[in-house]
Amino acid sequence: MLRDDCAYDQIGRLPSIVRCGFADISDSRDAIILTTEPAWAVVDGIAINPRQFIHVEGNTKAYITSLAETCEGEVVYGIGGGLAIDTAKYVAATNGLPLVALPTILSTDAFLTDATGVRENGCVRYLASKAPDTVIVDMDILCNAPAAMRASGAADVLSIATAMWDWQEAEKMGENPSEQQITPQIVDIGATLLQTLLDNAREIGRGTPTGLKLLLDLLCMEVQLCHLCGHSRVEEGSEHYFVYAIENHLTSAEETRAENAPGDGGNVLHGELVGLGILLMAALQSQPWTQYRHALECLHINYQPSVVSTKAIAETLINLSDYVAHHQLPYTIATTLRITPDIAERTIQTVLD
Repeated sequence: MLRDDCAYDQIGRLPSIVRCGFADISDSRDAIILTTEPAWAVVDGIAINPRQFIHVEGNTKAYITSLAETCEGEVVYGIGGGLAIDTAKYVAATNGLPLVALPTILSTDAFLTDATGVRENGCVRYLASKAPDTVIVDMDILCNAPAAMRASGAADVLSIATAMWDWQEAEKMGENPSEQQITPQIVDIGATLLQTLLDNAREIGRGTPTGLKLLLDLLCMEVQLCHLCGHSRVEEGSEHYFVYAIENHLTSAEETRAENAPGDGGNVLHGELVGLGILLMAALQSQPWTQYRHALECLHINYQPSVVSTKAIAETLINLSDYVAHHQLPYTIATTLRITPDIAERTIQTVLD
């Protein structure tokens, strides 16, 4: 027996992943289906029994809480991208129900994690929910998704480039809490995942079964690395904080669902904004950012989404350190670097011209 004062670490688990066609699904349980119109059009006709059918329309805590309170059934299905699946995770956790996720594009790592992202007071916060019990992957559906959407989740692996830099810098400055101190082993694993993505970006971008299976594996390994660390600093740094901040500058709530609605009918994808954030932050970190831009181009991730103006990018950069301080986000380059209008303009011109 262990002494009562022993420290225990509980490492999260990945869901069970089943590779089969959605047409092979047969489930007679009363299902609560959370999806979006574009995603449902892809899977319409699968053999599940909807007791409740919900098109998810928002990502605030109030909205998803109200959904959870009105849902009744035996199983929850999250079908689509991040918006639907993140909401389904919260509904399933709140009601103590099993959860099946059907990603129709590999747009984020949301279908692998046990937290739900919500927008609150101008920032993204994560609520404890649950990871899916089962993820069903239909490779034909993933490969036939639009090129600009099918691999945008690769940005959540590419963000290791800037997030790991931030985390290492925080360690040098003595700014990491004791439970978030970095180790050489974690750095090596993160660097391997990043380099694997860079080496295979073209194959992934082509949408081949080999490429998308590799992206699925990389997302699984990235999430499991975060589980081992006990936090997401390995892949979430200043590039994600830039995304959370710039969403407040976009023109409507429908356009700012990037964190939760990649490929679900919104006008901007999570991966597009993260890609933009990676380039800007990598340039400010004096990294060799051109290799990351090349990777984004090979992946068909549009890092210049049309709804994001140059003015909005500049204003976000100039105010980023204040934003990080206001929301008490972990230490990154954005914590201390004061970005003047001239620095913002030069950085934007450098990475986007």
